[in-house]
Amino acid sequence: MFNRIKNNFLTGLVVILPVLLTIAIFAFLAKKVNENILNPMIKMVGLDFYNSYWVYLAKSASFVIVVSLVVLVGLATRLLLLRKFFGFWERLLSRMPMIGKIYITIKEISQAFLGQGKHVFEKVVLVEYPRKGIYSLGFLTTKGCKEIQEKTEIDIVYVFLPTAPNPTNGFFLIIPMREIIPLEMSVADGFKLVVSGGTFSPPNKNSA
Repeated sequence: MFNRIKNNFLTGLVVILPVLLTIAIFAFLAKKVNENILNPMIKMVGLDFYNSYWVYLAKSASFVIVVSLVVLVGLATRLLLLRKFFGFWERLLSRMPMIGKIYITIKEISQAFLGQGKHVFEKVVLVEYPRKGIYSLGFLTTKGCKEIQEKTEIDIVYVFLPTAPNPTNGFFLIIPMREIIPLEMSVADGFKLVVSGGTFSPPNKNSA
């Protein structure tokens, strides 16, 4: 019987103690805000602090200030912890063979789409794909590597061909430079055109 009472008492204490400590800390913070910030402000503007209306208003303001501070501290802590958490996994992924290369590439494509980070795409181009007479919108990444150019004996370029409406998926094409048609539209407008499925109309730079 004694052990059962002791166990129930400890369980109740574990439940109640955090609540009591939270209330005590909150009351302490509200009292300090009231004493060190609100009371001097009320006296400075010449208001009657002993008026019950101003006392109630000061206590209400103390409550709002403390809640706001606690929320801000919690938000900052969560953001810091989340940033460290995702940063750890990002570093781990980027160091893995094969997976790291794929992850970094997808990240760069996503950043280019969102307008963040460095620009991985140089220009918007048209290529005849999937057959002659049908054109697809692509993004020029870089000129081809020296080995491929030597093997094919032509100037080639790398083109990323996105799929709609998700431009982070697509095809990697190695195309002769003479077979691409460079466009004047910006990379951002090109992505908008792909995502919209052709409903977005980029501004005509030549008409300016």
